[in-house]
Amino acid sequence: MYKILAWLLALPLYLLSLLPLRVHYLFADILSWLLRDVFKYRRDVIETNLEGAFPRMGGQERARIARDYYSWLGDLVVEIIWSLTRSGEHIRRRGFYRIDADSERVLNRAYESGRSVMALLAHTGNWELASNVPCYMAQPAFGRKDMTVAYQQPHSRLADELFLILRRARLHSPDSIVASHKVLRFMLEKKNERRVYFFLSDQYPIMGAPKANTFLGLETQWTLGGEAIARKMALPVLYIYLDREKRGRYVIKISQICSDASQMAPGEITDAYAAALERDILSRKYNWLWSHRRWKNLWPYNCRKEKE
Repeated sequence: MYKILAWLLALPLYLLSLLPLRVHYLFADILSWLLRDVFKYRRDVIETNLEGAFPRMGGQERARIARDYYSWLGDLVVEIIWSLTRSGEHIRRRGFYRIDADSERVLNRAYESGRSVMALLAHTGNWELASNVPCYMAQPAFGRKDMTVAYQQPHSRLADELFLILRRARLHSPDSIVASHKVLRFMLEKKNERRVYFFLSDQYPIMGAPKANTFLGLETQWTLGGEAIARKMALPVLYIYLDREKRGRYVIKISQICSDASQMAPGEITDAYAAALERDILSRKYNWLWSHRRWKNLWPYNCRKEKE
């Protein structure tokens, strides 16, 4: 039943995706305006996050970051829909996504070490299209069939079915996407196969022992799931940043955190990931998911109402 409903919702999106990208960007401008000025989508969350991360920044500058953020969010939505009927090769040919030569060498070298690879991403750029990374490379050492994306399963069964339909449009096989609570078992079953595992590691910790550090000037909790698995299986760990140079132009930048996670102290990989992500957020401040309740455990999101 849920699958049928999800396909009924997905079908119009597939038909809409057939439109040219320039038409999608017209929709994006309208969507950004609706989210920002009409529905005021998570405005309190965005303003509170920006105020907490940049307390010394002027209100006008924070407002500009918020405006840029809403523009990026509108683009993100329509780009995901547009990509449903586009191959990774097509996306590369039109210059939508590219990977620099140094990053390609880092990724290939890690994969050719003979072990699977743990790649830690964040909600930057257009992370949904990062699963096509072999298509963006000049000489990839692996293919899309060798990749697995770990995702956080929504509470809604219908939402989960819909997201799976949309995400599998860009993936190679059922093994290409696994719910995060099942990924350890999956990796143990596939321990004799070399795979590249993508983890979105800037989620708010829902379960498990969190680690706390200072991130963007705030005490921040992180789950140790990806790090713990990498240490258990002695995997090389990479950090991937998805930079947005301008509308419709993204660059994948990859650096190595370690060549063998089992040699790292507990929490050391997460600290390195957080430091790298903070650096990249500061370099392009709107290019991160500010509408996410990243610090909901640290201060109340109704603080603005209390002040009033």
